[in-house]
Amino acid sequence: MTALERFEAARQATKEGRHEDALRDLAWFHDHALEENRSLAGVRLSYALRDWINLGQLYPPALQALQAVRDRKTQTLLRGEGDRRLFHDVEAINERLDDARATHALYLALAERQPELASQCTGLALPAIVAVGDYALADRLRPAPEAAIRASAARLAAEIPRIKHRPYTRAPVRWAEIRGYADTVRLHLAITAGIGDAAEARRLAALAVDLIDSPPLRAAVRKEIARRDDLPRLYRRGWARHGRKQRQRMRAR
Repeated sequence: MTALERFEAARQATKEGRHEDALRDLAWFHDHALEENRSLAGVRLSYALRDWINLGQLYPPALQALQAVRDRKTQTLLRGEGDRRLFHDVEAINERLDDARATHALYLALAERQPELASQCTGLALPAIVAVGDYALADRLRPAPEAAIRASAARLAAEIPRIKHRPYTRAPVRWAEIRGYADTVRLHLAITAGIGDAAEARRLAALAVDLIDSPPLRAAVRKEIARRDDLPRLYRRGWARHGRKQRQRMRAR
């Protein structure tokens, strides 16, 4: 059975109420999928973890097992035996568990004990740092916001035309690129608003839209940045400081 087949088997087992089988296959997929196919990295930390959380709502031992995986990997990192990939595993699990504080605490511990590793993990940790309201730390760690937004806009502009020439895929690739850009922008807006610079946050929000030349793409970006009900939960707290008026301004642009 391939890794993907085992993943599908876990889904089928969940549907059929065979919760122990589903847990066994999800745990195997998390531990071994990359040994077979490195391209499964995204699935492993997104859909597979989502399915694991969903299983945990039906079968509490599954949630306990996921927490145990997180705790074991956290301890490995704290012992100085882990790397950025292991931190990514912990961060992704914490995000699914809605436990940003655990990621924040782990990052602070690594910054004190293993500053080089912490530096490698900063980009992964930033959303959790924002989520717990540590905007001062996030501001110190992030790259210059305008430069980061401009670079991200340039990547989006270069990537969107290439999508039509890629092999067909059912994945919503164009939407994913737009969403990635919007998430980058919203993270910087959350930090900027969080440190109390509302005027600069408004300027960056307007800039992020104006940098997109294509009118249809600009409209999609504007909608995605301004969307409130679908923001990643880690960003909501800081973004909320922009207030309703800011979102209305962005929609009207």
